[in-house]
Amino acid sequence: MSKLRSTPELVVAGAIGGGLIVWVLVVFGTVLFTGTGTGNFLDPWRALGRVLMTGSTWLIAAGGAVAGGVVGAVIGGRRDKKK
Repeated sequence: MSKLRSTPELVVAGAIGGGLIVWVLVVFGTVLFTGTGTGNFLDPWRALGRVLMTGSTWLIAAGGAVAGGVVGAVIGGRRDKKK
């Protein structure tokens, strides 16, 4: 049986999960759309480097982390009110 998590633990887990999910979607989506199917072997690697060096990738991932933290806080807050 799993134990119930506290609200701060849910906020941190939601932030990590949300940020990671958004980061993976942005990185792999960008590499698939801009770096594959061009016929050049190095294009996917260049696209990967480009997306990792772009600030918007990290800004979007931070937004996903904030959204995940908010979801964790809402879930934890609602669960605390039921006690």
